[in-house]
This record gives sequence, structure tokens and C-alpha cells, in this order.
Amino acid sequence: MHREGIITTRLDVKKGDGQNMRFSGNIEVDAPVNKVWALIDELEKWPQWMLSIRKIERVSEGPLTVGSQISVTAKVGSLSVTLLMTIIEFLPERSVVMQGKALGTNLTRFYYFEPVNGKTKVTLGGDVSGLLAWLARRGGQAVSDEMVQAVKKRIESRGT
Repeated sequence: MHREGIITTRLDVKKGDGQNMRFSGNIEVDAPVNKVWALIDELEKWPQWMLSIRKIERVSEGPLTVGSQISVTAKVGSLSVTLLMTIIEFLPERSVVMQGKALGTNLTRFYYFEPVNGKTKVTLGGDVSGLLAWLARRGGQAVSDEMVQAVKKRIESRGT
């Protein structure tokens, strides 16, 4: 599905059992990486500019790093799902990868930030596997598409 401003949206099914699926979306934001990172790093404010995120909070104390845990409550379609996510990769202004599990489904979410000529290419997505992977993939893709658009709008409306 193409929405204005999205450079790429991907839905991949890994060969094998058909239950391992990847989704992603990316967009170019007219701002340097540090401005985009600052918005993403303010987790508790995500519900102010992301309609599908109902609540997000740091479970672990201190700054985000590998091993930090985050609780995310998101509305996906007509469902409200709360996930406990653990950060497994954290490179400031470059990438965050986290994992969690809900309803027998494993979820890995990734957030990548790449500087491109004074702008930032933002890539968001994930991998899902398990019993309800098809549903999690569809919901995850919708959230990723919404988030890349929301990041672009939020950053560019503030100015660089």
C-alpha cells in the first residue's frame, strides 16, 4: 500500500512455515538525524503524535540502552495490545531494535536512522512469528506506516 511520502513499504514472508513475516516502511525527513532521534527518544510523548499508541513507558530506570524494557499499549484495528519490549540493539542516532511477545506471537521491532544529504531516512518495521503472525504483521505494518508519516509531519512542522 502506498501512502504519500512513504518511499518503500515491504511485506515479506520468509520461506518455510509461512508464519515468519517481515514488514517495514521508510521515509525521508527534511531534518538532520539528531532532530529525528530527539523526537523518537521522547517515548512517553509518542501518544501525543501517534494515534495508535495509547501509552508507552520505560519500565527500566535510567537512559535507554541494551536490556532496557519498555511497555507499549497500542491500538491495532479494534484490538488494544500491551507489549513488554526489551531493547536488544541500541546505537544512539542510528538504530534501536527491541523484542517482545504477545498472544503466542514473537515480535521484533526495528527503527533505523540514516543521514542522507542533511536529511534523515527513517526505516521502521519488524519481524513476527507464531500463531497470530499474519495478524501481527498486518497491525505492525499499519503502525509502521502511521509512524513514518507522523515522524515526518511532526519534525517538518516544527522546522529544523
